[in-house]
Amino acid sequence: MANDVPALVAARKNELISTRRYFHAIPELGFKENETASAIADRLRAAGLDVETGIGHTGVVGVLKGSSEGPTLMIRADIDGLPVDELTGLKFASTNGRMHACGHDGHITMALTAAKILADLKSQLAGDIVFAFQPAEEIVQGALAMIDDGLFDRYPADRVIGTHLWNQIPTGVVGVNRATVFASADQFRLIVSGKGGHGAMPHMTIDPVAAIAQIIGTAQTVVSREIPPNDMGVLTFGQIHGGTAPNVIADNVTVEGTVRAYTPETRVRIMESLERIARNVATAMRATTTFERIHGAPPVINDPEVAAWVTGQASLVVGEGNAREWEPVSVGDDMAEFNNRVPGTYFLLGAAHDPARVAEKAIEGHHNARFDWNEDCLPIGTEIFVRSALDYLS
Repeated sequence: MANDVPALVAARKNELISTRRYFHAIPELGFKENETASAIADRLRAAGLDVETGIGHTGVVGVLKGSSEGPTLMIRADIDGLPVDELTGLKFASTNGRMHACGHDGHITMALTAAKILADLKSQLAGDIVFAFQPAEEIVQGALAMIDDGLFDRYPADRVIGTHLWNQIPTGVVGVNRATVFASADQFRLIVSGKGGHGAMPHMTIDPVAAIAQIIGTAQTVVSREIPPNDMGVLTFGQIHGGTAPNVIADNVTVEGTVRAYTPETRVRIMESLERIARNVATAMRATTTFERIHGAPPVINDPEVAAWVTGQASLVVGEGNAREWEPVSVGDDMAEFNNRVPGTYFLLGAAHDPARVAEKAIEGHHNARFDWNEDCLPIGTEIFVRSALDYLS
């Protein structure tokens, strides 16, 4: 059975490419993936799967039941795009002001194609496969939306796997970490309030701009002095809004930013330290603060046992030396919410056009208007999904 998988996938190479290009041309933003979700649902139904839509607003679930009882494997793919005007020049480029600039069109394609192949093999499956097509990953809200809608209550799973294609890894290489894959990603909003007034009479005001400047400078010590040197932490101030005129001292200033970490403990510590420093520095300058932590995603941490198993399956596709540990990446992904509830693994699928350019770091990265990747990775990811399902449900 497993020996037939390469041929089954190869026979769908043109379908893989056409499917990817179809979805690439119609990107939609988080919780607005109506056309995308409808197309996914139609294709799953055509393959004979039981389909439910509207889970987590625009999420789609397809269930493939095997011929006998057994465990349940969940395969997850994210489906949303980004608010980016595409500049790739591709013939199938998006023209709607949005873009699949993170490879989600590829994730959809591999999961859909795996579903079709496995549907033809369901008589050989002892157990079920749940295909979860998740919305709103880019705003790290879709996973919790599906979970809050009862995803795991209605479709309990024993293992979950997913992939993120990565054009900073050569095509033909698969990264499968035994622990952290991606960092946590949280957003914060800090409002510093003072007393506005005339710019020429600062002694009659409480200047929130001066306070926020001190807060930002002092906060740089959080990572350098409060986080162990061997832990990863990133604190970024991305936006500052305040004031209306050069000669007016504002009543308040708002700053927003992000926190990233590889461990749950560091994730919490950075936020707590930032809130403490902001409050105390503002107090020293007679101002007050309002601190809001906007939930993002925990770090994506793989289950070691599932990771070892996926490594074995990937090795059958790309060769033992090409399925290996990869350095964690500081981006975030709410696949973490799946892994936190079910033993799971999120593997990185090499998708670089030119390995030499990877080494030179001369590639257009994710979330870039010129982002593109090698479609030769599609059969690789699809085959890993299919082999994993066949092996687990054998």
